[in-house]
Amino acid sequence: MAGYGELLQTMAAIVIFGLILMSANRMIQRNTMMQVEGELEQEVVALAQDIIEESRTLEFDENSQGEVPPTKIPDDFTSPANLGSDKDASNPEVDDDLDGDGTVQRDEFDDFDDYHEWKDTLETAHGRFFLDTEVFYVDKTNYEKSEGRTTFKKIRVNITNEFLKKSNADSDTEYYLEFIRNYYAD
Repeated sequence: MAGYGELLQTMAAIVIFGLILMSANRMIQRNTMMQVEGELEQEVVALAQDIIEESRTLEFDENSQGEVPPTKIPDDFTSPANLGSDKDASNPEVDDDLDGDGTVQRDEFDDFDDYHEWKDTLETAHGRFFLDTEVFYVDKTNYEKSEGRTTFKKIRVNITNEFLKKSNADSDTEYYLEFIRNYYAD
């Protein structure tokens, strides 16, 4: 009987070792997923911050460019319905399409609101990131979207990645960063 007792102890030890090994494997897999997700989220923040910093270097509004500021602020700023890049081949002074290819590219933007409704796909070492930007006027009291012109504009950069999914779902997690710009702070 001594042989059977040792055999049962060995089998029990193998089962316990197997359970510990499976638990350790799940833990390693979960930690690896968290590490990859963290790296992708860092890339998301870096890409969004890059867009925001780039937009900050441009003029506040198409009508605030030049040596003479608008006379009626904020009434002389671009209307909320016309925010975005300017395409007017008949008037080269307001046409942002500098190379004449029919579309305004990111490197042709000349004012903050040219980023409105701009979409792009950026390839990095971490995969493809889908960008969608929105620029709108905001109320100076609550910084919420305003239907009229103000001296404040907000840019919202939305980014998704095919590998960043909502937990237990097939839909992508949408990340967004915002920045509020004030005409008088320039």
